[in-house]
Amino acid sequence: MKIIGLTGGMAAGKSTVAALFRRAGVPVFDADACVRTLQGEQGRALPLIGKTFPGTVRNGHLDRGALREAVRTRPGALKRLEAIMHPLVRAERVRFLKQCQARQEPFCVLDIPLLMEIGEDRRCDVVVVAEAPMGTRLSRIRQRGRSGGSMSVVDAKGLLARQMSDHERRRRADIVIRTGLSRGQAARQVHALLHRLREAS
Repeated sequence: MKIIGLTGGMAAGKSTVAALFRRAGVPVFDADACVRTLQGEQGRALPLIGKTFPGTVRNGHLDRGALREAVRTRPGALKRLEAIMHPLVRAERVRFLKQCQARQEPFCVLDIPLLMEIGEDRRCDVVVVAEAPMGTRLSRIRQRGRSGGSMSVVDAKGLLARQMSDHERRRRADIVIRTGLSRGQAARQVHALLHRLREAS
C-alpha cells in the first residue's frame, strides 16, 4: 500500500485536494476532523484538556474560545496542548493505516497540516503539497470570516507567519498541486498522480 502524505498552508486548498482523492476512491485520514472528534462532546481528549487547562471544559463540552485564550496567553500552553493531542491523533492514524492494509487498499492519504513539522512525511511514499497564491489564500480566509469564521485576516497573517514557509514545503514535496486556478485543474493533477502510482506498482 502506497501512503500519500498531504499537507499545505492555511487556505492553500488542502481540503479541496483531499476531497478529490476521496472522489477517486482513495481513503483519507483527516487529522483536523480527528482533532474535532477527540475534542468534541465526550471526546477522549476532554478529561486531559480540562485537567491541564481548568475552566476550558464544562459538562463534557470544550469551550474553544477559552482554550484559544489559554493557549494565546499562557507560556508553554501550546506545547502542553500538543502533548495531549499528538499521541491521541497518532493512535487514530495508526488505526486508520491498519484498516486500510486489512482492506488491501492500493493507496491511502494522510491529510495532516503539520505533516512535515512532526516528521510524518518520512513515513510516506509520496508527499503532496497543496499550494495557492497568497492573494487567493487571503481571499479565502476573508470569505470564511464573512461566513462566520472566527479568524480575522490579521490573525490569519500572524498564523501564516508562524507556519513552515511555502518555499520549504515545496522543497520537501514530491508533488505540488496548485489549487488557485480551478477545481478541474486540481482534479487533473490528482488523477495524473494516481495514474503514475498505479503504473509504478
